[in-house]
Amino acid sequence: MKNKLIISYDDLWEGNDHWEEFEKFAQEFPDLKITFFVITGNCSEEFLKKIKRPWSQLVFHSWEHSGAWQHWTVEETKEWLLKFQEYGFEKGFKAPAYKWSDNHFKACDELDFWTCSSPTVPVRNKKYWYTYPKDGEVMTYDDYYEYYDHLQNKNFSECLDKLKKFCTEIKPEFKFISEVVKTQ
Repeated sequence: MKNKLIISYDDLWEGNDHWEEFEKFAQEFPDLKITFFVITGNCSEEFLKKIKRPWSQLVFHSWEHSGAWQHWTVEETKEWLLKFQEYGFEKGFKAPAYKWSDNHFKACDELDFWTCSSPTVPVRNKKYWYTYPKDGEVMTYDDYYEYYDHLQNKNFSECLDKLKKFCTEIKPEFKFISEVVKTQ
């Protein structure tokens, strides 16, 4: 179905969230679904509880953004992935800057987690989604649309307004990334 729309945002953390704008977006579009990739080390327990909504899918995007995740063992990766399940996190993982290791893929396969990467950085695990990052723009494909952005985008509000206009025009069927994950 051509009018499927997948929306995702990178780098959600407390203080870098635009949450009031997302709440308004959800009020305007009751069927809204957004996948957020969360930097959990910058989030309080209260914040993690606040951002889990029927329209928000939370996915682990590391504890921090400095690169420590690149050296995790399989067991360390599994510990981090499981740590945030109690807050309703999806069984997925997106490494910051797509800097993956084989340990990440093995841990995701063992836990039945999916990964999100770019086609320029192929994954080697069973379940995956490739996002085609072009910050703040709707990308058109054969059978779906995709919108991707970083929450720290200096033009965030302007880009969100354009996205809302697009949604008003096409009346999309919103999808979480987990609903379109592929297998290999």
